[in-house]
Amino acid sequence: MTTLTSFEWAAWVQAIGSIVAIFAAISISAWQNHIDNSRRTMEQRGYSKRLMSVTHKIAYDIYLTLHNIEQLRSNPLKNETRQMRDFNRSKLSRLEKALQAIPLHNLGTITAIEQVMIIFSQLETANTLLAPEPADMKHHIDHVPCSEIYGRSWRPIVEACRVASYTLRGEILNYT
Repeated sequence: MTTLTSFEWAAWVQAIGSIVAIFAAISISAWQNHIDNSRRTMEQRGYSKRLMSVTHKIAYDIYLTLHNIEQLRSNPLKNETRQMRDFNRSKLSRLEKALQAIPLHNLGTITAIEQVMIIFSQLETANTLLAPEPADMKHHIDHVPCSEIYGRSWRPIVEACRVASYTLRGEILNYT
């Protein structure tokens, strides 16, 4: 059996210390990487949740605007003026542009993206329905005022946007 001198002991201690230091550096680096990834994930989730909140607000405003248009167009007692029509058209256009500016790939859930796409399709239909002037609908079809038929065509659009808006709200509440 050989005995180690103090210099040999010092060399062994230094070698073991170097190995421990290397393992410590690797584990500290991995731990910091894990912490950074967790922080980035939390930031991304926070961003997605804020983006879904903004999307919900825009979707809800679209629903309210379409509901207002439906009420004005379907009720012959409410006389829709050109100013009201122009205001609603411009508001709907601004809301549509705001919704188009939202990066869909950052919304966080497939359901949220689906609801935004539903709203886009309803806006396309609404823009088509906004084209005729109410003055063009003074006549009757089968003894039913054209404005009543026209007003009925708004109900599915308004309801689809309402459901999409509330579904987006649910996605915000359930998003973790």
